[in-house]
Amino acid sequence: MSSIDAIRPAAAPSSTRGPFLLTIATLVCASLTIVKGAMTSSTGSGMAYPDWPLSDGQLMPESSYTTLAGFFEHFHRLAASTTGLCALGLALWLHFGRLGDARARVLAWLGGVLVLAQGVLGGVGVLLGKRPDVPAQLLAQPGASVLREPMTPVLTSVLHGTLAQLTFATFAWLAYQLSERYRRTAPVTTVPPGAGRKLAVFGLVMLVLQTVLGAIARHANSPHALWTHAGNALVVFFAATIATAFAMGRLAAVPGIVGICRTTVFLLIVQIALGFVALAIRNPAGKRQANVENLWVASTISLHVLIGATLTMLMATLAAHVFRATRRDPEPAQASA
Repeated sequence: MSSIDAIRPAAAPSSTRGPFLLTIATLVCASLTIVKGAMTSSTGSGMAYPDWPLSDGQLMPESSYTTLAGFFEHFHRLAASTTGLCALGLALWLHFGRLGDARARVLAWLGGVLVLAQGVLGGVGVLLGKRPDVPAQLLAQPGASVLREPMTPVLTSVLHGTLAQLTFATFAWLAYQLSERYRRTAPVTTVPPGAGRKLAVFGLVMLVLQTVLGAIARHANSPHALWTHAGNALVVFFAATIATAFAMGRLAAVPGIVGICRTTVFLLIVQIALGFVALAIRNPAGKRQANVENLWVASTISLHVLIGATLTMLMATLAAHVFRATRRDPEPAQASA
């Protein structure tokens, strides 16, 4: 081996350190976007500004920092825009810098497309938002004015929320692929790739399905979807627990596996408990503008949404670790310096 060949492995970690840090920054921005979006939905503030991409035709309207509804909706848009800029910069950096492997570059572009699609869906939902048609006899009843509050379409809202979670998972997987841990992980030849990968992917799919059910329950105010979401929480718990138990039992020596599994199980327990709390305190009328008066309720429900997104991210990261550790390609892991 020549002296040039000997130093190549040491150069690899620094080549993707910048993109790795930008991916982490993108995840931070995405998490803020999810929290802001959850607060926007929980307080019925999604139609605070009926235009898009500007807010009342301005980049920074006064109502965005003088009213709670305007604050939640406008700064949700700003957080989403920041996430999009980070995602675009990351994809361009990897692509034109020829950094990372081809899979990482494809994943970066996929994440960018997901962010773009999510933003467009959110904007289209606002532009299509309207006051629902309510029979006159219902409007004559006391307190029925809330029935005429403008709302975004259920379909765009559900897709918007679901894509946010998929974006979170995509950049979490990418962060692992760009990390030094990814390069240092040697294949575990004693563990067949089939079972562990299937369990991790199944757990991830069930978490995404749980997100869809939760989004339908929130945006359609559907009791059926709500109780299906609650019942499916047990299925998600068992699917994720089995996946983590397999990973800890067979792949505990792989760096990062044990920490991810323990954190996932802990958050699963917290999430289920928080879900029942959210179920008890939620407004039966759904996402109404009056909810802004009960910020602690909106904050509790938004925390439930954020933990759900974090669980999806963790399961995606676990799946990435399992796929990497059970690979059968001839690519050697780099030895620690």
